Amino acid sequence: MGMASPAGGSGPRPNVNITPLVDVALVVLIIFMVVAPMLTKTFSLSLPPEPKDTPAEPQTDEPIVLTIDESGAIELNRVPVSEGELASAIPDRLSRARNKVVHFDAADALPYGRVLDVVDACRAAGADSIAIVTKKLPRD
Repeated sequence: MGMASPAGGSGPRPNVNITPLVDVALVVLIIFMVVAPMLTKTFSLSLPPEPKDTPAEPQTDEPIVLTIDESGAIELNRVPVSEGELASAIPDRLSRARNKVVHFDAADALPYGRVLDVVDACRAAGADSIAIVTKKLPRD
């Protein structure tokens, strides 16, 4: 069997097959990609909390109840407040309460927009949890 030679007659030309080289490089790359996340060393550190210099206010079990009557007057735990005062009254009450829920009771005759305005004011004042009272509260 003969070998084809170029027209110049200088002999067979060497041909390099790089396919095995590429295969080995890809296998090495995959091995490094799998092993690299395992090489990171992490440790957790748990520090004690810093001592507080100020004594904590006593917690109370009294629920925070916000009511709006038919005339639109707002009461917070039976104490009349204006809508502007909610921004300071609600965070104060929430900081002293064990249960961080504002119970909301509105008169049935109130317009929906008025009720939403007061609920939005409560949220803006820091009330994350607002519970709607479905059973009407007794009036004194």
